Amino acid sequence: MRISTVALFAIGFIIPPGPIASAAVSVTQIKYAKWPGAWKISNGHCDMVIVPQVGRVMSFSLPGGSNLLWNNDAIAGQTVPKDDNTWHNFGGDKVWPTQQDWWIRYTDRNGWPPPYSFDGIAQPAERIEDGLRMTSPKSPEFGTRTIREFVMEANRPRVRIRQWFAKEGGRPVTMSLWTVTQVRTPDYALLPAPENKYKPLGEIVPEALKQTGGAVSIRNDRDKPQKIGVAPAKDAKYNWVAGVFGNVMLVESRLVQKGQYPDGNCPGEIYTAPARDGSYVELEMLSPMTELSAGQALRDDAIWQIVRLDHPQPSIEKTATAASSAHEAAVRELSR
Repeated sequence: MRISTVALFAIGFIIPPGPIASAAVSVTQIKYAKWPGAWKISNGHCDMVIVPQVGRVMSFSLPGGSNLLWNNDAIAGQTVPKDDNTWHNFGGDKVWPTQQDWWIRYTDRNGWPPPYSFDGIAQPAERIEDGLRMTSPKSPEFGTRTIREFVMEANRPRVRIRQWFAKEGGRPVTMSLWTVTQVRTPDYALLPAPENKYKPLGEIVPEALKQTGGAVSIRNDRDKPQKIGVAPAKDAKYNWVAGVFGNVMLVESRLVQKGQYPDGNCPGEIYTAPARDGSYVELEMLSPMTELSAGQALRDDAIWQIVRLDHPQPSIEKTATAASSAHEAAVRELSR
């Protein structure tokens, strides 16, 4: 895991006078789902929408295509101006700070709800070249800011997410940069599973899960939540998670890092929500648990990409192969 001392900074609600983007990438403010002042990043191959008022990505799609992320329409446009010890499940993608049963070590949350400083708080944004930077206020419990930079490539449906925790002060804390991406109900979600090994992280409905082609797939069950994880692989080509939506697939990639991952050493996890909660799926990627002291940073970049599949209902083996191929291209980029 890359740990380094970084310059610490805070970003206010200050908007530069014009877009900072190449000719191929546009970065503009829009109204999105009742939130004014959202940001749209586009390149003609994909669109991403970020809503700083709730500190998360809320949309990722092909141009004119359906949003691959899940949005909770019942609370669209709302904000959480202060910590009310309640989980406001807006949907989209955000970052959690450490293994869930460790939250009680640093906060008043005994496993739930997520700490407000990471899930719900407004995170001011500013334009950067070909994208947007979002910076959280300092967490009073962890003494960190969460910084995420979303940089879209010019000629393909791919976004690099440069993301880190910057530790500004307070006692040492053990953290994992844990991204939680809620997607709309997929045909199925996938994790790479060499030798067909996976870890149940709760009750699994047998007919919802399949192991084949070096991957494990899972579908939503109407009545029961489910969660699975996979152990880290020595080969970097296995550190991805994906959701399949007809002939379109969302693939998220990170590099394999040294260290102990949360939840019994799982760098990737999938959670499926039952119908009563919205039938969404969480694609989760985690960094190893790392102790941070003031002046240090924990960084673990990611790449998101949308992959077009050759058939509207390809086999799991074919989608796993396509995901691995897309991930290998992402690894080359992340390794630079």
